[in-house]
Amino acid sequence: MDQFDVIIIGGGLAGVCAAKQALQSGAKAALLTKGWLGGIGVRGSGASGCGTSEGGVPAFSRFLEESFDTDRFRDKIINAGLGVVERDMVSLFVEEFVKMKSAAEKIMSRYQQPGPFSLGTPLVRTYLDFVRERAKIYSQTTVTQLLIKDNVCSGTLCVDESTGETFPLYAKAVVLAAGGDAGLFSVNVHPECVSGDGYALGLKGGAEAVNLEFMQIFSMTTAPTRNLIHFWQEEYLYSLRNNEGEEFLSRYLPEGITKEECIRENILHAPFSVRDKASKYLAIGIVEEIKAGRCSPSGGIYVDLRDCPSFRHSRQDHFFRYRGIEASTHLVEVSMGFQCCNGGLRVNRKMETTVEGLYAAGENAGGLHGADRLGGNMLAGCIISGRVAGEQATEYAQNRTRAEQIPYQPNKSIAGNPGLLKDYARLIMEIRQSAWDNLLVIKSKNSVNRFHTRIEEIAEEAQRTAENPAAVPVEVENLLILGKALAKTTLEREESRGGFYREDHPVSAKGLPEVHLLTLSEAGEVALRKEVFDPQWDSSFQDGLNKERWG
Repeated sequence: MDQFDVIIIGGGLAGVCAAKQALQSGAKAALLTKGWLGGIGVRGSGASGCGTSEGGVPAFSRFLEESFDTDRFRDKIINAGLGVVERDMVSLFVEEFVKMKSAAEKIMSRYQQPGPFSLGTPLVRTYLDFVRERAKIYSQTTVTQLLIKDNVCSGTLCVDESTGETFPLYAKAVVLAAGGDAGLFSVNVHPECVSGDGYALGLKGGAEAVNLEFMQIFSMTTAPTRNLIHFWQEEYLYSLRNNEGEEFLSRYLPEGITKEECIRENILHAPFSVRDKASKYLAIGIVEEIKAGRCSPSGGIYVDLRDCPSFRHSRQDHFFRYRGIEASTHLVEVSMGFQCCNGGLRVNRKMETTVEGLYAAGENAGGLHGADRLGGNMLAGCIISGRVAGEQATEYAQNRTRAEQIPYQPNKSIAGNPGLLKDYARLIMEIRQSAWDNLLVIKSKNSVNRFHTRIEEIAEEAQRTAENPAAVPVEVENLLILGKALAKTTLEREESRGGFYREDHPVSAKGLPEVHLLTLSEAGEVALRKEVFDPQWDSSFQDGLNKERWG
């Protein structure tokens, strides 16, 4: 049986960066991916291949400006975090970011293109040959659990998607880089395989999670393909209509807030945020119209760009055509959906979780971002956290004698069983729809309780459906765990902050904000404790980003 120094779970940007660094550091490494390595934006990659319509890499563009100031960059990240980001982790991010200057110059000179070519896709492809030649690649492999004893990780339990066979892989260190929890929501811009496996694996293994309730929520197309849509011009947003042709935004604006103010604030940051006064009502209006049934067949509202000169022949226009969207002749269908999670498993500066020998990178690593984050920092964070995790996991492995061969029980995976896929597909879609309805843009005590009731019903049905009630397929189990964790932290956060909005608590709580840390008991119950991450936070600083583009 193969044994490794380091196992990396995930074939996106963070996973490939971790594998490359581990190999360069002398590790015997394996890389595991649910799909085929290199299938960016299809399977095997999430945020690094989801696609956008602007060229370049925002973080790198900012970095290469002559006026770039590292201290100001650090302050802006802290400002965006709104008191729930660790300053020490921000310092690490900036330190590692500065080391990337030569690489950034090369990246920006080669990949000034719109679409996914400007995100992680070219970076992954740059490293693929190196990783393929030197690492053991396990494609079409689902990791069902981590092999952990006495809070020390010694490998993974896997299922071969093509055969359903369960098999263990042992290693002295494991890096989780399996992408975020986009698959918990019915509207997102990720492949179907990005279902929060890294978070669920970590929680089931005893690791702590942090800031899972803070996420980036974007406007995105719903048909014929799903893509982020950045509204860079005010005139784009004046053409929002429901399926009855009505302009609806004004009906959701409170007294004293104008449509012009809402739109002007919104174009300064693509993600949904409550940090300014008026921009949030755009997303709230879109969601409420969709929930009221005044939406397109694909579940979106309409944006009319047919007579919009500033859009014609723009990079967005060309990218949309590439993706099958003819905005010059057809209305564009748009909804609000999940892009990235700003939280993850709690890690230290070595990217090590609270479980010894278990590291996290990319969206699986929490602490680098807060309630909001700067545009491009997730991509840079994938590179930075991947490189650090690969390096530190290798160093740990080289100082560890061996990986303990921990006994295991076989697991069921939908991926390896077409019959199970058919049985459980409906339950998965119901989890995702309920999460979108109740836990994404508009949240409240009542919405959390509705979601919690629904997933309890789904959990019972999943057990009745299973041939063996103790063997609910891992994909369903993971979504139910994430749903419970997100419901718990959402209910406990009785305020609105950054990308987190509670309609029954619409303002930020006074005083120092507390971070929510989540763990999972052996019985599967979610526990939550609170901690102040930033005792230096001063809420008077939070308006510093409101007059410049940051999202």
